[in-house]
Amino acid sequence: MPKVNLYATFRDLTGKSQLEVPGATVGEVLENLVRAYPRLKEELFEGEGLAERVSVFLEGRDVRYLQGLSTPLSPEATLDLFPPVAGGALGRTFGAFPPWLLERYLEEWGGVKEGEGVYRLPGARVRFREVEPLKVGSLSIPQLLVEVEVEGEAGEAWFERIALAASRGGG
Repeated sequence: MPKVNLYATFRDLTGKSQLEVPGATVGEVLENLVRAYPRLKEELFEGEGLAERVSVFLEGRDVRYLQGLSTPLSPEATLDLFPPVAGGALGRTFGAFPPWLLERYLEEWGGVKEGEGVYRLPGARVRFREVEPLKVGSLSIPQLLVEVEVEGEAGEAWFERIALAASRGGG
């Protein structure tokens, strides 16, 4: 059964940080999630479509760039649901992006290490940790959860820069 990771206000509305929700597509999983937690409906949907202000990622990829709500899911799939952010935090799980490489980039970009998996950049604090690997058959892909506490546009720009580095496989 697909897993759904909930962040920020979605955690508040459900009282959970992760749920297993049945469904063969992103849309089915979200519909079943709303059945269990009706207060999520107005947060997730505008009419029949996904609300523009909500971010839904499948294995670190925005479902809008896949097949949207029709994106098929394997039983082992993981969705990350992020509510709108105006200040606060942005987060995403990246596959095959090792922590040592993210640390190297953060240091090259002028980041100051504040603790294990925590760096301060101008306008943002970056936190990251390894999470359970994505398993597809005998293949196991490491996963890195990156959360950026943003302080205005500068913080959002840092998040985009990290996402670009991760999408390039670190290159």
